[in-house]
Amino acid sequence: MPHHLYAETLLAPGLDVSFMWRHQNNGRDLLKILDPESPVHGALGQAIDRFENTVFELALNKPTLIEWANAQETLQDAADRRELRLGGAHVFQQSIELLQGMQMMTDREEDPVRLAAIHHNIGDVMGFIGQRSGSVHFLEQAALSYEQALELRTEDEMPLEWAQTTFNTGLVLQAIGELEDETGMLKQALDCFKKAVNLIPRESSPDEWAAAMNNVGVVLYRLGTHRKGARTLEQSVVALRNALGGRNAETQPMAWAITQNNLAATMQALGKHEEDISALEASIPMYDAVLKIFTKETLPLLWTMVSANRASAMAALAGESDFLDMAESSVKEFNMIAELFEGTDYTQFLEKAQQQGQAGEELVASLQV
Repeated sequence: MPHHLYAETLLAPGLDVSFMWRHQNNGRDLLKILDPESPVHGALGQAIDRFENTVFELALNKPTLIEWANAQETLQDAADRRELRLGGAHVFQQSIELLQGMQMMTDREEDPVRLAAIHHNIGDVMGFIGQRSGSVHFLEQAALSYEQALELRTEDEMPLEWAQTTFNTGLVLQAIGELEDETGMLKQALDCFKKAVNLIPRESSPDEWAAAMNNVGVVLYRLGTHRKGARTLEQSVVALRNALGGRNAETQPMAWAITQNNLAATMQALGKHEEDISALEASIPMYDAVLKIFTKETLPLLWTMVSANRASAMAALAGESDFLDMAESSVKEFNMIAELFEGTDYTQFLEKAQQQGQAGEELVASLQV
């Protein structure tokens, strides 16, 4: 059950941000329904490769996909950037038009399986654009396409396909819920993820099952921190521990680290809510384990996010336990993180790190009294 959308969320409460990541490198499965001779087939393949294994902040109304492509300065040279502009951004719009044309030419009675796949793929491309650009319009259009697919992919006759479309529906609803701070959408997303995870066979599809269970935990975390409910956060801990049990640090380091980080963030939130020192203490070595995989050299931005998580957990633990040394250490960590963001485009992260550092200094001052 491939995930064409960005299916993994890296929680970063230390800087109050949410990162999405498609690290599975299976976006090319989208091409299976297209004619290999079509010019869009080759262009879309190149575009997908450009966006595979990339990380981005889920934020409302970012620059459009095309504007984003034009702004990239991280590629090797001008030719790479030109290729991304010409073959990376516009082609997603072209593929939607091609798929919609295929939809019009496919008879519902004669080939419902193919028509369902077309609807699903339209949803995937719409959802991809919506996730990257923060466009609620595209996300809503994706949800409508998935709804059309689910009219043909029934739970009884096509359980795995039904689970895949239901799971992806949850992803776009989750994105809308986060972008608009709408708990109703998050609850709908949670319902989709739960339905999907119940149909995915854990034994034969452990990766897909763990991914769905991870998303159950993430949405429960969102709802728990939004409503400040200990019970919901406890449910999130259970879900994420189950997901972590289905992921292997040796063979799936990225997936394992994402879930480990999310579990640590949930333990941290629960510890702060319940003033539970043991939960806060448990979160810190979890973050340490993640930082062995998300290293500063290989994934500097993610390393910084997780480091901020760890520093915020240290500050929370210091506040609950009156550990002056730990409070001072958290201030040093946030000051270091702020220095890393100076002179970059991540001004909002710089401000967050500075705010956290200032709050830490106030905590240090209160503990020195």
